[in-house]
Amino acid sequence: MKLGYAAPLEVAETLARIGYDYIEVPLVRFDLTTATGTRAAISQVKAAPLPCLVLQSFIPPTLPVVGPHVDERAVRTWFGHAAELAEAVGATAAVFGAAWSRNVPNGWSRDATHDQLVTAFTWTAEAFAGSGCVVGIEPQNVKEANIVRFLDEAVGYAQEVGRPGEIKVAVDFYHLDEEGTPLANISRFGEWICTVQTADTGRRHPGTGQYDYATFCAELDKAGYDDTLSVEIMHEISEAEMRDALTFLRGYWPPES
Repeated sequence: MKLGYAAPLEVAETLARIGYDYIEVPLVRFDLTTATGTRAAISQVKAAPLPCLVLQSFIPPTLPVVGPHVDERAVRTWFGHAAELAEAVGATAAVFGAAWSRNVPNGWSRDATHDQLVTAFTWTAEAFAGSGCVVGIEPQNVKEANIVRFLDEAVGYAQEVGRPGEIKVAVDFYHLDEEGTPLANISRFGEWICTVQTADTGRRHPGTGQYDYATFCAELDKAGYDDTLSVEIMHEISEAEMRDALTFLRGYWPPES
């Protein structure tokens, strides 16, 4: 298992010093609306002292993929540039959470939203074909999302797109816990998982709460999953706490000898 940390590039040097395997970078920190901005983003990521194996914060709030105001050209341009960046920096997975872009707008049909999501995920698959990066549809909890909240729901969208070489699902322990999703669903849908994120009670760093890591780890093992797993806690912590999180996770997934 490769262990990473989700953070802006500015944190990469600290993560490298601590011993993380990679950094998971938010796409919305870059200007991927233009070719020039994309080239600049690629240069920045390549210059980082730690590999960027995973991308997240997949699309900005200004580019909704559902509702009455979807700008297909702008959305597909963003996806294309995101795929270009992924391929250039060697990212193997990207997390399509971004509930702000995919939530059902007030007064909008859920059926129409479903169809628009399938279309958006299909555009994503087309953009990422041949990039070496698989995009995972992330189920997010009710505090953030009003659609795509459950793991089986995310898998259903991936199956409907029907392009597992480009579109699978991303698993986030925090969202699973918030929704009360049985951890057994991890191994049930293991073939569809392309990347994993994790946290602990209160979305603090791993090892500080009551998350059932023994079962979580066992389910990932049962699924045969041993790729990328990132700490994603969405707030700043100290270097010592970052180190503690890595030490805790290495207790379940020791480094390769």
